[in-house]
Amino acid sequence: MADFTLKYGQGELKLSQSKTLIGVRPKRNREADANTAVGMALQGADWTDQGTLGGFRIVAIDDARVDADAALDRVRMDGAVATGTHVFELPQGKGLYVPTGDVYVEFKGGSSESARQATIDKFSLSIKEARGEDGFIFTVTPDSPNPIKVAAGLQQDPIVDIAEPDLASRAAVKAPLMPMDSLLGEQWHLQNKGRHRGTTQGFLQGADARVVEAWSAAGTLGQPDVVVAVIDDGFDLKHPDFSMPGKIIHKWDFTRKNDDPKPEPGDWHGTACAGVALASAGGGGVVGAAPGCTLMPVRWGPDLSDAQLEAWFNHVTIKGAWVVSCSWGALNPFFPLSTRAARAITKCAREGRGGRGCVVVFAAGNENSDTNNPAAGTVSGFANHPDVIAVAASNSRDQRSNYSNFGAAISVCAPSSGAGGWGVLTSDVTGTAGAGAFLGYAEGDYTYDFGGTSSACPLVAGIAALVLSVKPNLSSAEVKRLLQSTARKIGPPSSYKNGRSRQFGHGCVNALAAVRTVLPQAQPVVAALSAAARQANATPAQAKATPAPSKAKPARAKAMS
Repeated sequence: MADFTLKYGQGELKLSQSKTLIGVRPKRNREADANTAVGMALQGADWTDQGTLGGFRIVAIDDARVDADAALDRVRMDGAVATGTHVFELPQGKGLYVPTGDVYVEFKGGSSESARQATIDKFSLSIKEARGEDGFIFTVTPDSPNPIKVAAGLQQDPIVDIAEPDLASRAAVKAPLMPMDSLLGEQWHLQNKGRHRGTTQGFLQGADARVVEAWSAAGTLGQPDVVVAVIDDGFDLKHPDFSMPGKIIHKWDFTRKNDDPKPEPGDWHGTACAGVALASAGGGGVVGAAPGCTLMPVRWGPDLSDAQLEAWFNHVTIKGAWVVSCSWGALNPFFPLSTRAARAITKCAREGRGGRGCVVVFAAGNENSDTNNPAAGTVSGFANHPDVIAVAASNSRDQRSNYSNFGAAISVCAPSSGAGGWGVLTSDVTGTAGAGAFLGYAEGDYTYDFGGTSSACPLVAGIAALVLSVKPNLSSAEVKRLLQSTARKIGPPSSYKNGRSRQFGHGCVNALAAVRTVLPQAQPVVAALSAAARQANATPAQAKATPAPSKAKPARAKAMS
């Protein structure tokens, strides 16, 4: 794929032709036929509609086997398609542009009319508008190269002063950097002001994950190309927090074997977890840690077997998850991972996301036990997996949650419920079951009392997605190391040995510090983290058989709330 460096305004613009995105402009009243043409050109491969930009429908090809360049050529040949275009990306995933087809050109004063005409003819341009004596807006024709190549070629022409393509990009709405959702002020886990729900009792100012401040520092609420897969018991996708256009991708139910992962009666857990991670800004009353990111809801299968675990983790890997949130474990307190199960997680964490790895986050469990104490009969295989971010829980007063599992495997803790503190406000299953009975944990669309390591886990997953929205090229190992190194030390200082506590891991997850570390001015720190992560993975240790957490459905996985 081609790379271009263009003189643009007072500086330069570096663009790369996207390997996965193309733009399609249907002929008038031929939208349905153009959709069919796209499907045929992609030969049954997975693709998603990313909306309209610059008059083009942006198509994301979710299949590495399909060549975007060749697919675009096939689309252009269809009679329902007026124009097909390449999409161009900025370095490091900082944005994308679609050329509209227009090119602004200023010729040098004194150049002859015949020389100008020769330049116009060379690129098969059509004259759209004159701007004074020397300026013109040209439009490419079917015989022209794409507008980026046209501009690059014109910039080499000795009689041309300026040649800039008209590039469409998505408008940024600044207001959402402080979401206006009505219940945000009660989501103390995102920003604890010391007084919520009409009282100061049980709250300590600053006992939070620093998420609200991180949004401002990052300049984003999360990018939609960052996909968070939540594997759980079911999802109310009609909930206002998840029903906004483009929010959901590759949903699947491994129990029913269809694409409708709706909850069965009592399956309220997945909706609440998804809300903590990425409830949409402006969608309903609450906001997730990464509200701008995309949700991949995966309803688990009928039991917790090797075959099921392989299927779940293969699905999220193949379908393009960046982060995987798992607020569950085994009902058995002694649950070492088999080789197959450990390898399924390893493959996802190391080979997903184009080789950068999916960030896999697991709840540590709620039994107030050591995640790896075989002598006492407690082994939590998922939490102990070396490629996983294992999350313990702290409360609204920066204390260890009384139920939270602990041990050497804990990476970080995150704010959740606990004795002496408050529960977490998040999305809940909507609707009624008839005769006045409500669905979900509480009446209405939200619950104020979610908690456990079940709530701590998706909070960390959402923060990981926010970090990747700022620095998408980080590997999963680098994200884990980053969240650990920027965590906020809470609890007794004596509990930390060499910077790590058995109760809190490296400390309470700190979204603001993590985001600041990956902002452009902080790149030397990121380089050091990357080198450390590479050294840590120099000899990939086999994923050891390990334990798993905690409570919900006896015959299968159990939820951690």
